[in-house]
Amino acid sequence: DIQPLFFSVPAYAPGQEGPMNAFTLHAAGIRPTSRGEMKLTGPDIDDPLHLDPNLLATDYDVKTLVTSMRQIREIVAQPAMKDWVRGEVYPGPMRDDDESLADYARSAVGSYHHQVGTCAMGVAAHSVVDPHLRVYGVEGLRVADASVMPAVPSGNTNAPAIMIGEKAADLIKAARH
Repeated sequence: DIQPLFFSVPAYAPGQEGPMNAFTLHAAGIRPTSRGEMKLTGPDIDDPLHLDPNLLATDYDVKTLVTSMRQIREIVAQPAMKDWVRGEVYPGPMRDDDESLADYARSAVGSYHHQVGTCAMGVAAHSVVDPHLRVYGVEGLRVADASVMPAVPSGNTNAPAIMIGEKAADLIKAARH
């Protein structure tokens, strides 16, 4: 359920500062249970969307990030890393108990581009597209991207998104014959 992310450069959250000669290991949960929402704010095409990612709304998601931060600290403490690490910048060594790590997670949380499910595929009442990727109630429209995934997969979404596109091509070709 966790996938720490390595960046060879510092990647600070908004408002954070630190050395530029650094690397980043981001704590990451890949099966979040928090759910955000996207709503229309009005009937006009120029009306803005209301987007609320609702990050870390569940205890599970917070605990997952704390676990990931602790795992990252174990990785960085390995002898193979001694020549690369001078010290931890964020969350900082003084934050060592679960509550202070959770507080840090809440202050620095972000999403890292594995959003899925806004057009979830299925046959349930809340599904947006059917198993053939056709949008319910809209003739001639299909959706073929990660938004049709009914749940966040346990890994990167690139390969499944390519597979969905390939399946959509097959479905469209079959429908034309």
